Amino acid sequence: MRADSYKIALIGGDKRQVYLARILAKKGYKAVIYGLCERVRDERIQEAASLKEALKEADAAVGPVPFIRSGKIVGTCEIPDMNVEMLFEELPENSVFFAGNIPDEVRRYAEGKKIRVYDMMKDEFVAARNAVATAEGVVAEAIARSSVNLTGSRCLVLGYGRCGRVLTRLLKSFFCKVLVSEKDKTRAADAFVLADGIVSEAELANVAGNVDFIFNTAPERILSEERLRHVGKNTWILDIASAPGGVDYRVAEALSVNAVLLPGLPDRYAPASSAEILADFIESRIGLR
Repeated sequence: MRADSYKIALIGGDKRQVYLARILAKKGYKAVIYGLCERVRDERIQEAASLKEALKEADAAVGPVPFIRSGKIVGTCEIPDMNVEMLFEELPENSVFFAGNIPDEVRRYAEGKKIRVYDMMKDEFVAARNAVATAEGVVAEAIARSSVNLTGSRCLVLGYGRCGRVLTRLLKSFFCKVLVSEKDKTRAADAFVLADGIVSEAELANVAGNVDFIFNTAPERILSEERLRHVGKNTWILDIASAPGGVDYRVAEALSVNAVLLPGLPDRYAPASSAEILADFIESRIGLR
């Protein structure tokens, strides 16, 4: 099959989906869009009038990253027919579905309808490249929000997974003093090579009162009331963990702690680059590259 006869429907999502539609159309695919966050004015791209029209005879469909939030397909548009059940009801058998952070029950439901499912954020290469956009985005947020320079500042990074690792490297390039807290011993040992120190859980409260920035990447409630009480008045907590994040935000607000949850940074700061990553993954799976 040639690319120009391969129909890909892009459903919902943020600006990454907008750029992805343009990239796929430029590569020659038959790109159809529905429920995107903004109009895509490109004569090569068809804008469907309904979900049913978008998915008719589609070879593949691409949902957003993340795919679902609060039980609904992620997107800024509230469209009645854009729901999970209808999507997989209308998507033809033996087609392919791509999205990010797909719940297990949704994946099983789709596979039960003989649809191949790929969670793009479970691919190590995609996740690693996506971590770069996330790290750059949170650094931009830190610079914009704080009253002190990021360069040469004291930083605490919570978690040393993909994002924590990339973020630590980036902060070191700003000559920051970077401390890392990581429960996993193997990851902590890896962090020891690059960071200026490893912080144990028992030390977190004291350290939190002596840094300019706290970056949370761990998807668990690390910054509890006990620890938030030690955070400095001018310190900023920037939380990039999956919702609901790693901060007790009710307590943070009561204590007037500067804390913000920052989902979707790749969309806000690098949607074009992020879309290129997704396009590469999609092409590698459909085999028409």
